[in-house]
This record gives sequence, structure tokens and C-alpha cells, in this order.
Amino acid sequence: MYRSVFSLAGKFKKAAVIGLATIVIAGVSQVPSSLEETVRAAGELKPFPQQVSYPGIIKPNHVNQASMNSTVKSYYDYWKGKYVKNNLASLPGGYYVKGDITGSAEGFKPLGTSEGQGYGMVITVLMAGHDSNARTIFDGMFKTARAFKSSVNSNLMGWVVADNKNAQGHFSSATDGDLDIAYSLILADRQWGSSGSVNYLSEAKKMINAIKASNVTTGNRLNLGDWDTKSALNSRPSDWMLSHLRAFHSVTGDQTWINVINSLYTAYSQVSNTYASSTGLISDFIVGNPAKPAPENYLNEFKETNAYYYNASRVPLRIVMDYALYGDARGKAIANKVTNWIKGKTGNSPAGIKAGYSLSGTALNSYSEAVFTAPLISSATASSSNQAWVNAGWDTIKNAKSSYFSDSFNLLNLLFISGNWWKP
Repeated sequence: MYRSVFSLAGKFKKAAVIGLATIVIAGVSQVPSSLEETVRAAGELKPFPQQVSYPGIIKPNHVNQASMNSTVKSYYDYWKGKYVKNNLASLPGGYYVKGDITGSAEGFKPLGTSEGQGYGMVITVLMAGHDSNARTIFDGMFKTARAFKSSVNSNLMGWVVADNKNAQGHFSSATDGDLDIAYSLILADRQWGSSGSVNYLSEAKKMINAIKASNVTTGNRLNLGDWDTKSALNSRPSDWMLSHLRAFHSVTGDQTWINVINSLYTAYSQVSNTYASSTGLISDFIVGNPAKPAPENYLNEFKETNAYYYNASRVPLRIVMDYALYGDARGKAIANKVTNWIKGKTGNSPAGIKAGYSLSGTALNSYSEAVFTAPLISSATASSSNQAWVNAGWDTIKNAKSSYFSDSFNLLNLLFISGNWWKP
């Protein structure tokens, strides 16, 4: 969803924390920074900071790990204070991420979206150990996600949060929010186990199966929501959360998710190679087979649906994470191509990244925004040749603050770049 868009159709084996020991899981070293923090995070199996070193991925090296952890904690505290709310009179105990929307809320006063709920649940479970209230917040966010069930598939979330009982079950889903929510439940199972008041793993599997039923198309793409058709060729590349899909495969053993990953890589290549050969970019929406950019004003969304804009700005993080966490060389190749282009475009200055580009590389705005900048720093971590760029990029985004959409996605990138987004 672009800034929580939907003008359409009304539209996570637990590992014990062991003192100061280095835990190596699937080639990834994870080092709790101090015994004090480990003890303080009693109850968490993966307390912040995990400070993972992903194989083949670089981190900023002009600051130490403790400094990066401190930056993430500070940014989280800011983000939580500004956006995390639990003031729903119609749902006591229900937490949500307050954010603006585009599109019609059909007479309701919109307070947030399933997109924001997904961001909030992923962020909160990763910050458990720093935030002693993380589990309460997470469970409250899940309560809201369940209360605001989709009108089409009740195991998915309707895309709008409003303080009105009648809004619960009124709206259909948006694919991105459900992908993040389901993934966060896998993370929660790894963080707290599933024997408490919420069986996180069971709930994750329930959502994963619902996503398969409603959002995986006959061509193994992802449609736009449960209101969309199973034969749809349209898709939103910002929904292509490849490492999420691998986690879905890990907990279900369902080959479908590998098939979807392969199909999405194919679609990415078809669009990028034909329409963005010099940049490696992809458009906000794609259509057709072979895949191509959607036209301008697709589905009356906004003019730039054929460009690398507020939806597609998030794609580089989703792509590079598949290489970082699972080693897929296709993700590395895409990340390298996009990074080489943007470094040249900006004269090796991350501060020069603009808010949106045509697929051929023309800037669409004169201003910058972290939701564009941060993912292009994340993608650059796939090669040691980008060290200076990653260092400068970290300094550019660590204090960038603006609105719900940009701030939330910026925080996800800060978690990844600092090594604090661990593989479930």
C-alpha cells in the first residue's frame, strides 16, 4: 500500500539465550552484547540486541555495534511514542499504529491500517528486550488485527482501523499487511514461544494458509488483496517480501511459497531487464505476462503507478533480505544493479537520493525522504565495495524523521542494517 493505500474495492526450535556465548544458527553469528541485557530481557529468547552478522553483508564500520544499537533504541523510542496507540474505546486493550491513509475509509474516521499493524508487530517483536512492554503491545496489536478481520477472509485483516465497532469486519484485506502480520507471528513464536495466551505459531499458520487461499494467484504471484481475483496478473512489488515467504515455507513445508518466490524473481527480471535495463528498478505496480509496468493512474491509485515511487521504494530491503538471510544470489544481483545505478546517479552521496524515479532513472521530485533513501542503503550492504556509501547512508537515515509511513519503514531498515533483524 502506498502510504496505507486502498482506494480499491473498498478496500512467525526456540534457541536458549546463553549468557555471553556466541550462538551460531544457520551460519549467522548472534552475540548478546552483555549478560546484563540478557538477564534484563528475561522471557525473551531473542532479546534486543541480537546484532547478527549476515554472511556476505556489510555493516557501517565508522561506528561500533553499540552505537548502532543505541541509534535503533533511540529511534524506536521516538517511533513508539509518536505512533503506537491503545486508545480505542471500541476495543479496550487493542493497540494499533497510527497512520494516515490514501483512499476512501467509507465514512469511517481512519486511524491506521493493516500495513501499519504489520510494521508495528514486526518492529515490536524485534525490539523485545529493549522494551519490557513489547509482548503486551504485540498481543494488543494482534488483538486489533483479529478484531478488524477482513470482510472476505476472516483469517486476514481488513485494511482500515477505525474506532468504531462497525468498522470491525467491514473492510477487505491488503496483501502487504497480512504478510507482515503472519511473519511477525513466526517471530513471536521464536521470541516468546507459543504456550501463552496466544498460540503464535498456530495463528501464523492460520494466516499463512489464508494468504495462500486468497492472495496466491494461479500464476504464483501475489494479488493485491482478498478482494482481488486468483487469476490476477497485477501485483504490487512492495508486497514481494521474499524472506517472509521463505519463513512461511519453513513453518509449513509447503512448496507453494518457493514457487511464488521463483515466480516473483522472474517477474522482477522481466520488468527490470526490459523497462529499466540501466537502473534495475521496478514499478509500483506490474501487470501482464510477461510482466510489465502498470500504466499511469493504474486502478485510479495515483499518477506514478508506472514508476519507482512510494510503493516500490520499499522493494530493495525486501530483495536484499532474501540474500542476507537465505543466500539467494538473485537477490544479490538485483541489489548490486540498483546500488550501482543510484551511486552513480547521486555522485556517491546518499543524501542526494530523491523521492521517486522513472524506471529509466529520472528523478520525479526534488526532495528526499527516508522511505526511499533507507532501502537503497540496505541494498548496498550486499557488497563490500559499497562501504563508504553504507557509512554515509547510515548517517543520513539514523535521524530522519517525518511521517508514519517513512518513519516506520526507516526503522525496519535501521534494524536490518544494524543486524537486529534476525532470521526466525
